[in-house]
Amino acid sequence: MAAALAVAAASACGSGSAAVAEGDPILVSVSIAAPSAAPIFLAETLGYFKEEGLDVEVREIANASLQVATGQVQYGAVNTNTLMQSASEDIGLQGVCVTQVDPSYVLAVSDDTWNRRGLTESMSLKDQLTALQGEQITAVGGRTVNPGAKLLEALLEKNGLPGDWIGVLSMAGASQATAAFQNKQVGVIFQPQPQPDQVLSHVPGRILYSIGDSPLFSEMDNVAWSTIATSAKFAAANPDMTKKFCNAIGRANNFLDDNPDGAAEALKSVMPVDPEILKNAMPTYKWARDGSMSESDFFHGVEVLTGMGMFDQAPSPDSTRAAYTAAYQN
Repeated sequence: MAAALAVAAASACGSGSAAVAEGDPILVSVSIAAPSAAPIFLAETLGYFKEEGLDVEVREIANASLQVATGQVQYGAVNTNTLMQSASEDIGLQGVCVTQVDPSYVLAVSDDTWNRRGLTESMSLKDQLTALQGEQITAVGGRTVNPGAKLLEALLEKNGLPGDWIGVLSMAGASQATAAFQNKQVGVIFQPQPQPDQVLSHVPGRILYSIGDSPLFSEMDNVAWSTIATSAKFAAANPDMTKKFCNAIGRANNFLDDNPDGAAEALKSVMPVDPEILKNAMPTYKWARDGSMSESDFFHGVEVLTGMGMFDQAPSPDSTRAAYTAAYQN
């Protein structure tokens, strides 16, 4: 929440609607070069942005919401958790099209943890989770802000266990989180692919559970997990640009859904992942068709995420309406 307050303070100093100067590229932020940001990288690699007449520059920026909300960066990949927390501070950050839906997180353990905790293949998921009491996962930003950490809490609670049954060790970045597993600082990982496969390629272990294959999270079908966000003022001042941007993202989403192998091939030069691991990871992601989602469907998804405890503060109807619009989608 401190990050959201910082954004709010910064927003008071800037309009968030500054036009892109002639000759300057449209700046787009991603937090990390990972499959979650694939639509942006793919739209750039396959020329979708250029075909829309957009000159785009993608930058890796740790705190995307800060620069996007203040208009320093025109568009950014923002997960719904961050979007709604920012909306509660009324800073003008707005989702304009949807990227990932139906998140697929994987729970895996090292062989050392498997043996030390007495896990067996015949155990139910609940029994395996019960045996992991006191173990820790790593999460960038920690329990209060990391959506994966909150999703783990929901998984534990769905199995009748307290949300803090497995602890959360806060890390500053993904590389530190991977190193913690490799150094046996933690023995459990709960991340989307390709992180689990990457880690297990260095540290022997096994996958226990995948949300994407489980009926436990069926309520998350078609729930927006991440969006393309911008300043609401910038979008209103540049509607044609925003529509073109969303159109390019929608084309990339469709390519990712229809041809995940081709997407992996196109992305291998921009993502620091073993090409075979990346190829195996891409089909585990689901994307909003055409980048589109109705406002009512988005609002329903926020209600689902709220019911799962994904937000520190339940979003109000007004903040939810301010946080997302389908006005710039085709």
